[in-house]
This record gives sequence, C-alpha cells and structure tokens, in this order.
Amino acid sequence: MFDIIKCDADPKKHGFENFYKFDQVKDRIMTFDNVVAATETKNKKILIILRDYKFDDGAIKTIAEKKKACFLIDLSAIIKSHGIRRAVEMSKLRSFLRLCNKHGAFYTFASFAENEEEIRSPEELEHIAMLFDINRGQAEFAMKMLKHYL
Repeated sequence: MFDIIKCDADPKKHGFENFYKFDQVKDRIMTFDNVVAATETKNKKILIILRDYKFDDGAIKTIAEKKKACFLIDLSAIIKSHGIRRAVEMSKLRSFLRLCNKHGAFYTFASFAENEEEIRSPEELEHIAMLFDINRGQAEFAMKMLKHYL
C-alpha cells in the first residue's frame, strides 16, 4: 500500500510499502474546481484532485475512456470534518465514485497526513474508503494505484 503525506515518517512502521512526500510529487497532481474542468487532462497520466465533487456523467465518461488520468480523493477532508459537513462530503463522494465505477474511471486515495500522529494504517484507509460504497477489492486496488501514477 502507498500513501501521500506531508511529513517525514517511516512507511514500514505504519504498515505501508512506501510514503510519497507531497512536496516531491506535487508536480504530478493537478487540482480542478470540478470534473468538467478536469477533462482537459484526459490524455495525461496525472492525478486529479477535485475541489467539488459535483459530478457530470459525460465528463467522467470522457476521462474514463482514455484510461490515463486518475482521480485522487483527499481523505483528510473527510477525516478532519465533523457533523453535517462530513455527511454531505461523504454523500457527494459516494455518488462520484459510483459513477467512476460505472464508467471505469481510475481513482485512488491519500491521507495527506501533516504529522506522524495523523498517519492512518493501510487497513484504516481501506475501511474509510469502503464507507463510500466500494468493496474491499476496489479499495485495495485504489490504494495501489498511487504507485502507478507516482
């Protein structure tokens, strides 16, 4: 398993194969406001972070057809939020990932832990990902996708 973090830590100590430091891989990650804006990168092997998961079925399908770009889901936004805000974000992600699975779009997860105490185990990240209505196999596959893109 792999993760992107913003601090120094030993991956073996936390059960990971490797940690990628955000500062070292940020050139392979692009942030967009929505899925429609992200379609311009459909032919690039890049990780896409979305600020808003309002989905557009056609845009997700366009990105999925090329099998190049991969959506990067920032789990820290879910982990650090509480209450209704967390529920709304989880609902949006659940709907978004349902469409990604429907069209075969690639996605992966990262915790972006800012210090060693925030680092979650691979199993915990998988379980958080499974809250979005994906099964364990899909969660494991998604967690291993980071190696392919970084």
